Amino acid sequence: MAIHMFSTTYNPIHLSPPTDTWSTFEFRDPLHSLPPRVTGAILEVHNKTGAPVEIVTLVALSAMSTALHGYTIRPPNGRLMPMSLYCMGIGPPVCGKSAAMREFYRAIREFDANLEARRARNPEQSDHPALRDLLQRDVTWSSLLEVLDGKDNGVTLEDDDCIDQLKSDFMKKRGKLNRFFDGPVKESLIRRDQDPLAAYNPSIGICFLTQPEIHSEHQVAIRYIERKSGLASRFLYAHTLAGRGPERPLLPTPNLDGIQRLVTWFLEQRVQRRLAGNSQRIELTLSPEAQWRWEELKRSLDQRLHGDLQPVQDSAARATEKTWRIAAALHCFNAVAPPEHPHQPLPPIPPIPPDAIDAAWAYVECSLAQFHKVFPPPEPKPPRPSRVRERQLEELRVAKGHLHDYLRRRCCDTMSWSQALELSWLSEHKFKTVVAHMKSMDQVELLGGKDRILRFSSHFFAEMGFERSIASQFQL
Repeated sequence: MAIHMFSTTYNPIHLSPPTDTWSTFEFRDPLHSLPPRVTGAILEVHNKTGAPVEIVTLVALSAMSTALHGYTIRPPNGRLMPMSLYCMGIGPPVCGKSAAMREFYRAIREFDANLEARRARNPEQSDHPALRDLLQRDVTWSSLLEVLDGKDNGVTLEDDDCIDQLKSDFMKKRGKLNRFFDGPVKESLIRRDQDPLAAYNPSIGICFLTQPEIHSEHQVAIRYIERKSGLASRFLYAHTLAGRGPERPLLPTPNLDGIQRLVTWFLEQRVQRRLAGNSQRIELTLSPEAQWRWEELKRSLDQRLHGDLQPVQDSAARATEKTWRIAAALHCFNAVAPPEHPHQPLPPIPPIPPDAIDAAWAYVECSLAQFHKVFPPPEPKPPRPSRVRERQLEELRVAKGHLHDYLRRRCCDTMSWSQALELSWLSEHKFKTVVAHMKSMDQVELLGGKDRILRFSSHFFAEMGFERSIASQFQL
């Protein structure tokens, strides 16, 4: 079987972002770093459906990781890691989100739909765990529990209009999904019939597509609990306001067709292994060069966590596991040629090369910029005045109202200090504060004498609803 490595014209992404601001960080950079077959499929779907390339790239990675539930990756720390990804695409209405998902998930949905017919053709194997659905489109807690039956089954939740999912118990209860990714056999749950369920390295993938307004309203409604609980940091994001471009539905898609054949091949080979009684996943490892490359990237990432990545530090902390999973998916869909038939045996997949690490990191870095758009830093709230200041403002408003009523009835613009003090219903100390405020606003003038006279200017009457003093109007 021919082995196709990454293009030699790889365009490495810089360890430091090209600009100092997240708003100008370009999303298209990682597209040039991906393997040629994957890049070609993404551009084909982008041109065929008109969907924004950000959404198309996200859906492509989600579909590829879904097809690889039969694999697991052993990163440098030695701990086995599932291939599943959390993905959230956010784009405007009618921009082609659903069309992009249909293109990349077509082979998965067809494979899932054919499982029923396979059960019917093999009655003796109808309850075989290998023939359980590999794709659950019914996003319920019970469907997630099916993953935790100890038989290493995988499930991917995909929805191209995730309004119901955002409102459901699935996305509201903090920590429910988090514990599924804390390592193999670390969590157990209890069914309603009290039978314990142990999680043996489960593989749960998520791909949700929604609109900016819906996502924003959801975050406000749940008070950003997804970010507080750490669930949001597990997602890869694609946030765009680009509309739908020109569609070319009859465009040939040779690269996409190759991806679809590989998807069916990976899914079929997993079922065949399960039917043969082999429940072990195939391990993928990093080559020594890839491990060295990752150590270099990790050092740079640790330094940047206190610099330009500070605004998205909680998401950047999970960049390691995201990079490894994406690198493994890209490598699997680049290292083997599409099969002639899905039943032919899979060839051994070589260790993951450093180019796959670079390509995966390029995408993860841009996803961090998307995270910044999805969860912008909160705007500072204006300082709330103290209760003392609020009381002073209320006393000022009431006192000025009493003084204005008297001047309006008398058709004058002057009164003595003692009379104004009596009308204000304030203590002498508080009345002095009121007069000092009006003097600073050029609303009153103090005249000499034993009992000083207060002359109110046109600025005072203008604030109270008159363009000039009542006395001047009376004189006219």
